[in-house]
Formats: sequence, C-alpha cells, structure tokens
Amino acid sequence: MNHHPLKDSGSYPFWFKSTMILAGLCLLFVVMSYGKFILMPLAFSAFFAMLLNPVVRLFERWNLGRAFSIILTILAVLIVVAGILSLISAQFIQFSERVPEVTEKLKSLSGNAIEFLEENAGVSQEKQTEYLEQGINNLIDRSGNYVSSILSATTNVFTTATLLPIFLFFMLYYREMYQTFFHKLITSRHGNAGIDDMLNRVQNVTQNYLVGMLSVIGILAVLNTIGLLIIGLEHALFFGAFASLLAIIPYIGIIIGALPPVLYALLLTDSLLTPVLVVAVFATVQFLEGNFITPRIVGSKVSINPFVAMIALIVGGELWGISGMILFVPLIGILKVMFDQIPALKPYGYLLGNNVQYQD
Repeated sequence: MNHHPLKDSGSYPFWFKSTMILAGLCLLFVVMSYGKFILMPLAFSAFFAMLLNPVVRLFERWNLGRAFSIILTILAVLIVVAGILSLISAQFIQFSERVPEVTEKLKSLSGNAIEFLEENAGVSQEKQTEYLEQGINNLIDRSGNYVSSILSATTNVFTTATLLPIFLFFMLYYREMYQTFFHKLITSRHGNAGIDDMLNRVQNVTQNYLVGMLSVIGILAVLNTIGLLIIGLEHALFFGAFASLLAIIPYIGIIIGALPPVLYALLLTDSLLTPVLVVAVFATVQFLEGNFITPRIVGSKVSINPFVAMIALIVGGELWGISGMILFVPLIGILKVMFDQIPALKPYGYLLGNNVQYQD
C-alpha cells in the first residue's frame, strides 16, 4: 500500500515535530537574513517571471524565438518603467524648486516655537540652545549609522536592479526545467497532474495578485491626483503618483504616502483648511481602496488573514526592509497555496487563510 511521503510524519511525537518546526523556522530566518543579497533579487525575478510569462509565450507563438521574445518583453517593461520614472522625476524637479521656501518656513516655525517655550514653559533661550546642541551632538554621533544604512540600502537597490534582468531572462528561458525539477523532487499520489496543478495555482495566484496590484496603483494614482487637483494643491500629479506607488506596501503604504502632501500643505499654504482637505482626500481614497477597489480587483487572490499579513509585514521589514514588506505578503499567499495541496501541511494553510470553515 502506497503512502503519501508527507503523511507518515504523523507517526512522530508532537514534541519532536514542534521542535523540528521551530528549528527549521530559526534556520530559515538566519538564511533569509544573511542571504538577502541573493535571495531578494531572486524573489523579485521569480515574481516578474511569472507575471511576464504569458507575454513571452505570446511572442513565441509569433515565431520570434524564445531568447528574442524574452529580451523584447524585458525591453518593453524597461521602457514603460523609464517613462513612468521620467514623468515622476519631472514633477519632482518642479517640487524641488520650492525647497528653499520650505526651509524658510521651518526656520520661522522654529523661531515661533522658541518664543512659545520661553513665554509659556519658562525655558530660556540659553537652555533651549543647550538642548539643541545636545540633540545635534547625538545626531552627529548617530550619523555614521544613518549614512551606513543609506549606503547599504543604495547598494542593495543597484545590486537588485543589475541582477534582476539577468535572473529574469534565465528564469524565463529555462522555465520547463524548473517544472521538471519539481516533478522529480516531489512524489505525488496523483502523479504529475497534482504537481502541475499546484504549480499552475501558484502561478495564477502570483499573476492575478501582481496584475491586480498594478491596476490598484493606477486607479489610486488617478483618484489621488484628481482629489488634490480639486482642492487646488500644487504638484498634485507628483504627490498622487508617489502615494499610489507606496500602496504596494499593504495597509501602511498609502498612509506613509499621504504624509508629504499633508506637510507640504501645512507649510506652504496660508490656510489651515488645505491640510485638512488633503487629509480628507487621502482618507476618502483609503476608504475606497480598502472597501471597494482592492477587494473587487485583487479579491481573494492572496487570501491570507490580516493578522498573518501584519506579521508578514513586520518580519519582512525586519529581514529585508521595504523589499521584504512588499514581497512577504504574496510569498505567504504562495505558501498557503502550496500547503493546501499537501495533506500533511493543509492545517498550516488553513491557519494562514481567511476562511474560518476548514475544508477537507
């Protein structure tokens, strides 16, 4: 009688299985932390490979050849990304022209704050100067760590940007090899059909999630820009596009993206009503995004519960920074799909999911 290779794990004691799972998780965190220089671009490449695979297959059906089809697809993506970045950069250049005005406004506010503290809190200018000097000294002491972090982040961005097209090309070129690898690696009681079904589910989940998120970002950019234009805020296109791009970070991205336009309106407009209206615009867009846009477009493509998503954000941010916050939520969704296909791991898939009813 044949048994599923993972079902026999039920013969092990609970304490042994728990210990092995805990040890495996610890090892996984260590590997992901120290191996992020290679794992991060690999993860991004895998996501983009699954997203662009239908386009490459379309070009191949036109008898363009696999290598040329992949290169053509990557070039098309690079042209689109370059166009979007050029548009945002042009808006950013216009915004940067008002930086001196922002500086003067901050100086004025700091002067008013000093006068307020002196008159109402009884803190003399000499004492305020002493506190300021202490703060500056602390900042200088920590500046080395800040500079190191910035340089490390910049290096990671350039490394990922350089490796991404190369990894993407080879992942798309040798895609059949990976499917054959899983066929040989995993023994399924349903034969290759079960493995193919799992791989197809993973690819469909990833494709639908990425396409859905890109659609959500585009809709949010339009809504943010229209709202900011209606209230008359300058550089509405830049602020709207910037906030929508940060929406790729689940739950908190759109909140972070709303801070620059709120501060800009607070510092450079004469009316206090404008910052309030900016907050109202982003609050309205956030409500629409959370209740109508994302559920209808992305739906349950990555159907993990919010608690697990929040943990994924925290762990991803700690291990891989912003890239981890972007990647770990869909990665957990992919793990859920895989767990649901393996009987011994199905309870873990249920724990990650958003459906209270357990389905055998």
